[in-house]
Formats: sequence, C-alpha cells, structure tokens
Amino acid sequence: MTFNNFKIHHLIKYIFFWLLYFALFRLFFVLYNHNDIPKGGWPETCLAFFYGLRLDLSMACLLVFVPFIINILQHFFYHERLNRIEHLYNYLTIIIVSLLSIANIKIFGEWGTLLNSRALKYLLYPKEALTFISFGQITLLLLLFLFFSFIGIFFYNKFIKNNPSPNGNPKKLVIELFVIPVFLFTAARGGIQLSPINESASYYSNIQVNNMIATNNIWYLAHSIVEAGEERNPYVYSDIKEAKKITAALFNISAEKTPNILNVPKPNIVFIVLESWTADIVKRLGGEENVTPHFDELSKDGLLFTEMYGSGFRTEQGLVSIFSGFPAQPNNSIITTPGKSEKLPSLSVDLANKGYHFSFYYGGEIEFANMKSYLLNSNFEKIIDKKDFRKDQLNSKWGAHDEFVFEKQLEGIKNEKEPFCSVILTLSSHEPFEVTMNTPFNGAEESERFKKAAYYSDNCLFKYFENAKKQAWYTNTIFILVADHGHRLPKNRDMNMPEGRRIAALITGGALIDSLRGKTVNKICNQNDIAATILEQLKMDHSRFVWSKDVFNPETKEFAYYSNENVLGWISPQQNIVFTYTTKLVNTIQPKTQKILNDTILTQAKSYLQTLYQAYLDY
Repeated sequence: MTFNNFKIHHLIKYIFFWLLYFALFRLFFVLYNHNDIPKGGWPETCLAFFYGLRLDLSMACLLVFVPFIINILQHFFYHERLNRIEHLYNYLTIIIVSLLSIANIKIFGEWGTLLNSRALKYLLYPKEALTFISFGQITLLLLLFLFFSFIGIFFYNKFIKNNPSPNGNPKKLVIELFVIPVFLFTAARGGIQLSPINESASYYSNIQVNNMIATNNIWYLAHSIVEAGEERNPYVYSDIKEAKKITAALFNISAEKTPNILNVPKPNIVFIVLESWTADIVKRLGGEENVTPHFDELSKDGLLFTEMYGSGFRTEQGLVSIFSGFPAQPNNSIITTPGKSEKLPSLSVDLANKGYHFSFYYGGEIEFANMKSYLLNSNFEKIIDKKDFRKDQLNSKWGAHDEFVFEKQLEGIKNEKEPFCSVILTLSSHEPFEVTMNTPFNGAEESERFKKAAYYSDNCLFKYFENAKKQAWYTNTIFILVADHGHRLPKNRDMNMPEGRRIAALITGGALIDSLRGKTVNKICNQNDIAATILEQLKMDHSRFVWSKDVFNPETKEFAYYSNENVLGWISPQQNIVFTYTTKLVNTIQPKTQKILNDTILTQAKSYLQTLYQAYLDY
C-alpha cells in the first residue's frame, strides 16, 4: 500500500483560493450595480465583504470536498489518473462558478434578485430569455465570463495545482480521515449552532442591495434549487380560475363599518409572540388548570380570542402569518426562500409609512430559518438576538430565557420615539422545556415539563406587565399577544386535528376601549387575520394583505385554515373537516350544525389551498 498526503496547508490554499475568487466576483458585482447603492451608502456596502465570509466559507468547503475525497483515495491506490480527475473537476468548477456569477450580475440588474432556480428555467426558452439582453451585452458578458474563467484557472495552476507523489507519512492518515472531514462539515454548515447556516448569515443591512451583495450567489442558487424541488402545484383540485373565484368570495364583505376597539388613533403596538402557546394551556380557553394563571388574569383586562387558529406548525410560519398575513404552506416555509419572502406585504412596511419605528427582540439565533433576512426585508430597524445578551444570561439551550428578553425590551423602548411597534418572540416554552424556576409541574414526563416551561413564561409575562404599566407610554399602547403555533402537548393532541391548532390570542393595554375589557371574540379566525384587523383599526388600507380578513367587521366570513404535509384542515361554524392529500378523502368530520359532509365547505377548503399554493409559487 502506498500513501499520499493531502497536507493541511494545501487545504488552506484551496479554501483561500475560493474565498478570494468569491470576493472578486463580489467586487465586480458592486461595480456593475453601483447605481443601486444609495448616495453616501458606500461605507455600509463595503461591509458586505465581511458579512459575506460565512456563506463564502460554507460554499468553499463544499467545493473542496471532492478534491479531498480524491486525495483520500490516493492513500490506498495511487494513480496519475486521479490527479487528472481532480484537476478536471476544479477547472469545470471554476468555469461553472464564473458562468453562474456573471449571469447572476446580469439577472440582478434586470430583476433585482439573485440568480435562482426559477431564473434557470428560462434557459428552456432561450428565445424569450434573450429578449431583455442585446447582442452587445451578450458579447460583453461572454468576454467577462472568459476573462474570469481564465483568471481562475491561471491562479489555480500557479498556486493550487498539485501533482503529489506516492510518498507520504501514513501517520497523517488519521488527521486526513477524521480531522479534515469534521472541519469541512462544520464549516460547510456554518458552525456547531442548532440550525445550519442560511442566507441570514449574510444579511446585515436595511438596504436590500447590500444583503444581496453579501450573499454568496452560488450558495443562494443551490439553496433555491433544493428548496424549490418541482415548481408545480401539488394541490390542484379544479380549474385555477374557478378556485380563485371561490377563494375570493370568502373574503368579500360589504361596506359595513368596523367597530373601533381603540381609544387613541395612533397607538404604540407591542406584539408578544408566544412560543407554542396552544389553547390547551389557558384555562379561560378550556385548557389545563394553573398553567398560565397570569395570562388568565390579564385576559380579564383585555379582549380574548376564543377561536383563533395557527395555520402552520413552525415559528417562522407563524411570523409570516402574523406580520405578512400570509398563511402557511403544507410542505415548506416561504421565509426560507428570501427571493419569495421579500415580496410579501408586511405590517412593518405599511406602518413605517405612518411614522412607526420597529424593533424585534428574541433570545435565540435570529438567523434560524432565515428570520433575519425576513425582518430586514420588512424594515425592522432594531433587531436584538442572543448575541446582545450577557454570557450569564444565555442559560437556555436556545439562548436567553424569556425573563431577560422581556427585561431588555422594556429597557430598549425607553428611548423609542412614539409611535413605535416592538415585537417580542419568546422561546422558553420550546423544547427541551428547561427553565430556571420551581413550578407546580416538576414531573419528568414531557407533558409536565412543557407545562412547567409555559408556567415560567407566564410568570415572566406577569412581571413584564407589572413593569410596563408603570411606563408613561403604556396608556397609548396596545399589546397583541398571540402564539406562533399550536402544540400537541400537554394533551398529546393529534396535530392533524383542529384541537392542536387552536392558539392563545389576546389584545390588551391602555389603548384598548374600556368597555371591551374582559370580553371575548368568538369568531373563527386565523392568526394571519391580525394584519388586516389592525390596519383597519388604524384606518389604513389593507388591500395588499389579500389572505387576511378584518375579524371585527360583522360581515367577515368565519373560517380558519391549517395544513401540514399530511392534511388540510378547515374550521367553520357548520363543521370542521380534515382532508387527507394522499387519499383525497375527508377522513374526519366534526359536526357542529351539520353532521353530513358539506360539499360546499370542502370545495372552499380545497380552492383556498390550491390558490394559496399557487400564490406561493408565483412570488
């Protein structure tokens, strides 16, 4: 047996080669699209070279993995042909990266987005694809492609190309077989944090072009291809025109005036998004005893929603539902595809036009599931996450427990100019349900640990409101407390069924009309209805939020939707139905006033999902 060493310094040279190559394209991207950079914004734009490093490193390690495997093979059967394969791979990779990066620069100039899977499909229709580019531009881009390919191959041959001999030290085999793969894998996923790296790692600016410059375009394209899968609607049950017509009718209302619930025309707004707060932990909603006693007391001073449902089952889906009024899709989260999520309407964007200032407080990793990119695209001016807390406060697996997040938000908005909108996303009631206080629920069972965590968050909520009521801004503020999604615990619910999707939701605060305190809203609705409901209260147009309806309008139709990879759920005053995709049958009917399946309701549900998913594809 012969041995060949893939030396550490050679690996480092490989990675640095790709980092420099990506930086070169980033520089050319900046120069080519310099007109998109705001006047005086160049210092912030230059930071893109720093913030882009993490995704660049991730992509570099992915590209280096094949040469590494080839060199490992050389340990066991050295052959010159393997060297040639390695060099051919690198030449082809340089050419492909050059081609895609040049195409990306042109696509951004035309569409304002990075090259993605949808853009690649236009290659199937070259005649149509070439209508927006002149012969002169084609020539220029072709020359640039050849130039960058030449530069890449030249420097590869000069500094990287390696024709190792079969002589080597077998003791280093351990390093190569164990240490290097661990390094490459860890760097490719962006570190050892809970969630793998995504585009949010490069997002740092409220100026969208800066985030696009920082994002590694090859990584972005690969991710969009993986996320997209087949760009077709798997939920087609009728002609799309007919489905859209039926869906639109669900949102048609008369001009009847919506009653006002606010005593000030332009209140401060605080959203408290409660992790996993299913209705099953709130006594006033028919839930468990003594899990959230302070929320129960708080609801007596507010307006409690008794029939609100979460459309999805993940936090990022809940955020998009609440702030963009866009329901969850069964098999993905639109927030994970920035090319789509950046086109969504947003409460924060609309309210910013009315002078509102926005902040977001979270104790965990804001890059999780691309939340950071979504928030920056939505004009959130101040984003606080785990990196902004002291080390001694990072006492949760996810980051900082709720008590520290609430404290930081209260401290942070002392200097906020009114009117402000501030969002708190809690995390302590997320798995693994490890909290820092004794509660009545100290059993080892998962359901007991969930209730313990919820009890802790409820206690933090109580302390928060105790302090908030002492602030001068409280009188002019409404608080919207709403869960991000339901949960199977503590009753071990089947999440295909409506019971697991019903969530806690409450409006309270000094700006709420006194006559509504202690009352309930019993109308069936979704969390994505919050957007239109709030904008209507502020006398603002909400026509862009086509999937959101004003709950307080007496003419608004009652229904709620939810989904996952298995089923479509539909809640209505007549009956709740659960439709299974694979069988295309309703496997559950929960009768209210009608025991036999109402075909009209089923048609509405299927039309809604078909139209919703088509809207997702069209973004």
